[in-house]
Amino acid sequence: MRTRSATMRLLFNSLLLLGCVLGFVACEDDEKTGNFPALYTDMLCVAISEDGTLTTALLDNGEAYDVSAQRLASDARDTILRCRASYTLNDGRLELHGIAHVFSDEPRPVESLCEAIGGVAVCDPNLLPRDPVKLISMWKSGGYINLHIGVLTTGNGIHSYAFCRDGDDAFSLLHLRSQSDAESYTEHLYMSMPIPKGVEHPSFTLYTYDGIYTRTF
Repeated sequence: MRTRSATMRLLFNSLLLLGCVLGFVACEDDEKTGNFPALYTDMLCVAISEDGTLTTALLDNGEAYDVSAQRLASDARDTILRCRASYTLNDGRLELHGIAHVFSDEPRPVESLCEAIGGVAVCDPNLLPRDPVKLISMWKSGGYINLHIGVLTTGNGIHSYAFCRDGDDAFSLLHLRSQSDAESYTEHLYMSMPIPKGVEHPSFTLYTYDGIYTRTF
């Protein structure tokens, strides 16, 4: 029986939803028409300044909007984060109503990911942790493969995730669940993997409770 050691845990980024919402702002009614603008919920990127202010919202269709006047703050500094956001578009202005960071990381070459067995690092793709999840949806947009998955949990322990590059155009999700966490209720998680440059038709594999699912875009 193989041991999943602390060495393995260091190889994977823990999913950080940040637990908190980066910011909320109130909806505004259009006093002239009495209508509310449409509310969208989708993946996007936000640019954050050196003082933690959200400055720009970057939609997956290539459009960019200045959101600095909304005075939304983050603990992150001088970076761009992948997020899931609710927003409205009105008169050429984007207004954020809710936003949360999602797990997003470059896929790692499969040969760089190893499992510690008996104190020895074994780089065997068949030994990498692929604990099952529920697939709710998977889609491609803005140079990303996006996932909405369900993880069975009791809220105990930490689950670790990583995106793996299994081949030139083949990618997958690695999932290591905490041994102290039993399968109970479903926690909904969103993830977003940046597609490496030069990859035109990526395939993505997910290990689910119903079997192995692969989709080619």
